Order: sequence, then structure tokens, then C-alpha cells
Amino acid sequence: MYGFEAITAHNGWSMAIAGASIVFSGLVILSLAISQLHKLLTIWENRGNLFNRNKRTSVNSTQEVLDLNLPERFPSDINEAARLYHPLVEKLGQPFQLVRLYEESREKGFPHPHLTISLLRQAKVLVPEGDGVFFWNHP
Repeated sequence: MYGFEAITAHNGWSMAIAGASIVFSGLVILSLAISQLHKLLTIWENRGNLFNRNKRTSVNSTQEVLDLNLPERFPSDINEAARLYHPLVEKLGQPFQLVRLYEESREKGFPHPHLTISLLRQAKVLVPEGDGVFFWNHP
């Protein structure tokens, strides 16, 4: 007996389908493992900071918010908002990049920094110099 008859007689079709299924499943698992490898490497590289990061962030952010004495309700008056943003601008120095002011205000816990910075620009408290660099123009 030769050919397809021999394959059929000895369950060759079932073995071929099982083999192809095993190979295909292995390739799918391998591709998923490779696609997630970057996450495992990131965790491995930052393994020392993994547990300490949460503790440091909460302590630092609490201290910084306490140092700025932010009110519970942020003022709607632009001059009062400018007074609250002034220490951040002093820390950045003159001239400063608007992106850095936004990042600092987010880190310090200012509510809606994008909107407030936009209002400061409209009120001419933040004066553009060009290329994302600004001057503080408030007494």
C-alpha cells in the first residue's frame, strides 16, 4: 500500500493536522512573547526603582504642594492665578520655555494648567519671545 491509501490507513491525516496545529500554536505563542518582551526588559532595567518610586512620589508631591500653599478652590481672577504661578516662574528663571512651566505646574498639582497658562498668555502676563520661549510680565 502506497500514497494516499497508506496515509489514510495509518491515521496520517489526523497526525498532519495535529502537527500543523501544534506548530501554528507555538508560533503564535512565540510572537506574543516577542511582542511583549520590551515590557519585561523595562521592568528588569527599573527593578530597583519599582517599589521605591511610589513612596518617593507621594512624599515629594505632598511637600511641594504644602510649600506652595495652593487654595482648595483655584481663583478665577487672572491676577490671583498669576500670583500663584509666580514662584514657578522664579524657579525656571527668565526667559523660560512654556513646556517647562506646564510640566512644573502639573508636578506641583495645579488644577488645569493648560487652561490657566492659556489665560495668562491672553492676559499678556506671559509674553512670547519666539521658539516657545516666554517672559513673565506681571508685577
